[in-house]
Amino acid sequence: MSDATARLDPSAEAEAFGYPRSAVAADLATIAAVGVALVGVQVLLPAAVRDGLAFDHAAFDLHTLLTAAYVHADAGHLLSNLGGYVSLSVVTYLVCLHADRRAWFRRTFPAFLVVLPVAVNLTSYVLLEARFPATAPVSRGFSGVVAGFGGFLLVAVAVHLRRTYSRETVFFVGQFAVLLLFGELLWIYAARVTVLEGAAVTGGLALAVSGIVSRTRGRTYGDAHFRQVGLDLLYVGLVLALLVWLVYGLFPADPVAHGTFTNVFAHGAGFVEGGVLAALTLVAFRP
Repeated sequence: MSDATARLDPSAEAEAFGYPRSAVAADLATIAAVGVALVGVQVLLPAAVRDGLAFDHAAFDLHTLLTAAYVHADAGHLLSNLGGYVSLSVVTYLVCLHADRRAWFRRTFPAFLVVLPVAVNLTSYVLLEARFPATAPVSRGFSGVVAGFGGFLLVAVAVHLRRTYSRETVFFVGQFAVLLLFGELLWIYAARVTVLEGAAVTGGLALAVSGIVSRTRGRTYGDAHFRQVGLDLLYVGLVLALLVWLVYGLFPADPVAHGTFTNVFAHGAGFVEGGVLAALTLVAFRP
């Protein structure tokens, strides 16, 4: 049954977010099953087998471009990625439901499990070879996919807002979000934020807010509209808070702290490529 049919069929079962509860429950169970599989790989497979599934940049075994996403260095590494995965995937799924785009999430989700890890590891490999050719790290972990859900979430919020607001308003909201996250990265990695850098980010954020406000000038709205705007402001604010938390966790100030290497190149690739992949599945399968 298609999304539209499920929502309009008067004989349909009790609904959640406008969809049959059993369908929503099945989707959430699928999300949970991936988490269970990650735990199973960590617990059931011997360490030597897991090491063979990691992506060794020196060996470059093609199959490990995919399998590396599903093995982790230790329990702490796994739990960190699980927390990010569950929170980001579930929130993204709920935003897709509110945007009446359940089918979009359902076709993008498997692409994130198969296509995105390969793309992230290839991008990371190229960047590390270009920037640090003498190194040969071993990549493993689901964090690139987690970062991808951050990009997916940003696109999903834009799709949701477009149902109510103009393209220009959505553009300015996106501009604000991107500049906010860029400013956070600048704060994390810049030894000293210059006046010019700070002014550029602050000015960009101010211009984005001005652009959003300008869309309401000269127009008259009822109380219902302003209530909707208030709810959407709260909703976007919570999403941005989640993305700020994601960036803080994925981009540590010292990527080589405690004798381990946090692959910030893979995380950046995951965020960007996750957003691009979600946009492509949206456009390619537009009903």
